[in-house]
Amino acid sequence: GMIGRSVALTIVVLMTTTARAELVPEEVAVIAMARSAESRRLADYYVQARGIPESHICLLSGEPGASMRRDAWEHQTRPEIYAWLNENELRTKIRCFVTVWDVPLKIERRPADGPVSISRKNYLAQSRRSAVDRVADLIEMLDASAAGDPAKARPELAEDVSLVDLAERFKDAIRAAQLRARAIESSEERKPINEVLERAFLVGSGLNGMLRSAAQHGNLAEMPPEVTARLQRLGGQLQGLNEGLKALDALPDSVTRDIQMLGLIQKTGGLLSVLQWMDQQLESLRKNETYSSFDSELSLLHWPDYPLTRWQPNLMHYRWGDLPHSRRATVMVSRLEAPTLELARKLIDTAIATEEAGLKGKVYLDSRGIPFDSATGKQGSYGQYDQSLRDLADRLTRHTKLEVVLNEEATLFQAGDCPDTAIYCGWYSLARYVDAFDFNPGAVGYHMASSEASTLRKPGGKVWCNAMLEDGIGATLGPTAEPYLAAFPLPDEFFSLLLTGRYTLVEAYYRTKPYNSWAMVLVGDPLYNPFKKSKPLAADALPVQLRPRPLHEPE
Repeated sequence: GMIGRSVALTIVVLMTTTARAELVPEEVAVIAMARSAESRRLADYYVQARGIPESHICLLSGEPGASMRRDAWEHQTRPEIYAWLNENELRTKIRCFVTVWDVPLKIERRPADGPVSISRKNYLAQSRRSAVDRVADLIEMLDASAAGDPAKARPELAEDVSLVDLAERFKDAIRAAQLRARAIESSEERKPINEVLERAFLVGSGLNGMLRSAAQHGNLAEMPPEVTARLQRLGGQLQGLNEGLKALDALPDSVTRDIQMLGLIQKTGGLLSVLQWMDQQLESLRKNETYSSFDSELSLLHWPDYPLTRWQPNLMHYRWGDLPHSRRATVMVSRLEAPTLELARKLIDTAIATEEAGLKGKVYLDSRGIPFDSATGKQGSYGQYDQSLRDLADRLTRHTKLEVVLNEEATLFQAGDCPDTAIYCGWYSLARYVDAFDFNPGAVGYHMASSEASTLRKPGGKVWCNAMLEDGIGATLGPTAEPYLAAFPLPDEFFSLLLTGRYTLVEAYYRTKPYNSWAMVLVGDPLYNPFKKSKPLAADALPVQLRPRPLHEPE
């Protein structure tokens, strides 16, 4: 009766890990290109097939094509999509966008000679020279601190001296001054050297250095109370400064931000940290990793401005818990595109048909036998991803009736090795598809390598996403440019979630992909839930970090 039902509902609410129910068609909008008849046709076809309101198609005015200039995205396309949502009162309703045929796949990097980059390069180069001069002055002051003891003459510092050499030189000067101070019997005569040492130390190494040195050199309990109180004050100051640094780090890069960053870093870590940060920024400007996939940038449509270098954290990833996302709402995005328009349309038909019948077939996992120790191994390393493939094989073998084929050799599955494929994951054959598979309708799979979605529109093309779509896979994901391995969802996390039948394709992806404003793209019908009917994996057999947890769990 009613009571039983409400109790059951309460339990369901307590068991869900996100506050939101499964994605539904009313929460989906489609982005197509006004100037492309194919793009508009595919958008119409998709909304009809899935029962999405026709008013949820947003037609963009820009150029159809494979890539878009960064300024076109910032000044034309992003504002256009945002305005469309507002005009249609959909801003809070749309949780997922679908980009279709002819919507650009990539957004190009910011021009390296743009005003922001040039002004920052100049400012940082000039600031670096003055920071090196200041460290040179400190070294001179330390060397001069021993009255009557001729300090050893040191060679001139080159203005482009490396941080390593400079830090070594600074430590030498500190050590020499400390030795001289220790050799002086009278504490009165020692005082001036100690004052110089403390000043040099604070300017060179910041509050961090002072606190570290105090911790190393003395038992804090035996220090005079005024020293302990001072150190506690410094600790408090440091915490405040670190919070400030975090906030600044989230702002778009500019000289104004650099000036504020350097002021705070000077206090927390001293001149040596200032130099380290400047070197990192100059290197990052040189590399200019400001490219991204169109879809991944679109995820941050509602965010205030953010830095473009590399990535931003995907706040929908499970490790962020269920933050109140309102401040920084993230939109899920999936793409309907393939080497031919007919194949792109088939992604929709196959998803709907497979959902009814359930996805059948075998699981093929292609690891390379790279050992990994979860206690000491590095996150984002080859070992971690290889282990994740083995963990998935183990989980599915123990907790499902699926047939799992795990290859632990360095060589990949070869032609004919993978009949009846439902799920595939493996690596690493860069931009060279090995056709080992007979994909069943609606099969889901991805290959971890650096450029496997650099095109989706090339009949006969050998990058994996493109080739697998041509070969009949139902959904895949991959990067449009070098993403670094840590940008991929971990196989054990992504496929395990999908296999519970509790999530649509796009939700399983956003719950497990680490970054946005970066290179990854998901291809397939976002509403596709291949295991909705069969639910091969129970929720309590998920990796621990992904298991549903009661809302009021003891900490």
